[in-house]
Amino acid sequence: MRPLLPSLALLFVACSDTDPRPPPSDRFVYPSGIVHRSVPGSTNGILYVSSANFDRCYDYGSVMAVNLDQVGPDAEGRGLLPLGSYSATMTEPAALEQLNITPDARVYIQSYAGEMALREGATPRLYVPARADGDQVHYIDIKEPTRLACAGTENSQDCVTQGAVSLTQNLSGQVDDLPRASAPFGVSVDPSGSVWVTHLNPADSPERSLENYATYVVRLPGDTPSVSTSDFFSLDITDLPQGGSNSVVADERYVFVSGRQASGVTDPSDPRRFLVRVLDKQTNRILDPGVDLGFSALEARGIALTPNVPGTTTPRRLYVAVRSPDSLVTVNVAGLDTDTPSLNTVGSVPLPTGPTEIALVSRGGTHGELVLVSCSTAGVVAIYDPDVGQVVAQVAVGETDGTQSSQPFGLAVQRQGNAARVFVSNFGDGRISVIDIPDLDSPQQARLVAHIGARQDQESSSCQEVQQ
Repeated sequence: MRPLLPSLALLFVACSDTDPRPPPSDRFVYPSGIVHRSVPGSTNGILYVSSANFDRCYDYGSVMAVNLDQVGPDAEGRGLLPLGSYSATMTEPAALEQLNITPDARVYIQSYAGEMALREGATPRLYVPARADGDQVHYIDIKEPTRLACAGTENSQDCVTQGAVSLTQNLSGQVDDLPRASAPFGVSVDPSGSVWVTHLNPADSPERSLENYATYVVRLPGDTPSVSTSDFFSLDITDLPQGGSNSVVADERYVFVSGRQASGVTDPSDPRRFLVRVLDKQTNRILDPGVDLGFSALEARGIALTPNVPGTTTPRRLYVAVRSPDSLVTVNVAGLDTDTPSLNTVGSVPLPTGPTEIALVSRGGTHGELVLVSCSTAGVVAIYDPDVGQVVAQVAVGETDGTQSSQPFGLAVQRQGNAARVFVSNFGDGRISVIDIPDLDSPQQARLVAHIGARQDQESSSCQEVQQ
């Protein structure tokens, strides 16, 4: 992700006191977290997208509910076609720049949104961590498929002040400014409905001392935006390296967290690395499975765990996207219903540069789940097929003119029969890429079929508008 340019930061400060700058409703601004839902009566479903507002040209970020049956039209006057309708011989993806959202399909959140998680139920709820002022986790209710409201309200769109909880401020019971979780980023909902959140910046003690760092995974109640110091679980293990906690996947008993390098905290000369740590929710034990001993890498990013299949003895698999070298690491996992789980690194494959997020696509039967990896530097989504043990497709999600890196980040999947559609948030160019896999038995047929939203690197970009 690109650093915030000083000139843009100053421009934001100069404008924000006198000229309100609400985020736009006609395009995404550095889209990050993304969730897809299939809903009755809809062909293509609903897409929920957070805009990270990374250049701070607007006062806030946002979350929008996009009716995929209403986007467009493209150059031929059509909207998004159903999965399986695009010709295999198409030469250019459909450009669907118009989002056509309704006023109640958007809420405001803090800037620098990270991942997004969904809890289904009578009133589905989205959880979105944001790293800007207040280090908040936002609770957003889906009142209707395309009507959003901050949790605890009927129709409020101001989720900066309502329906959010800070992981650094007003924490009663802190000692020497600990615990706190600066820069919340990863999020997962466990089967009981609890929400688990990571944070990129290890917390020093006292704050700003640059000493005595601690890293946490934080448990939040799914129903009420609240947190206490007892909800912070330290990931530190004596004599093992520290770092930021990046992504999280929460199972019935165990919570798996990937570790990210933290400047000034991670010792580059240390032969060990914080790639994966595991929390036992029953005992509060922190386990280090030694993934870095089975595969030496600098840091980890996205993480995914195959689902539990009752009655089977086949080990589950934990997939970890690591960097330097950029690879997908496979870990066999067993005994997750016992006090002594087993995690064994069994393989790795090289990935395109900048692996970031992971999503799984179930294929049913005896086939293993397809593993999707967004590779932000390379600008592609890689598809790994465990049945053949290799990456079988690399789908470029941006333009080929070289004007802007697409920087794919978040992944969401719509499964239909033996086919799947993948939605990718392009953090760099501001659009959502649509990839169709018409036959899950032949994932190498995956192809880019559409872009949703307008490019943010064109003349319509937010900062250029401010300068006019």
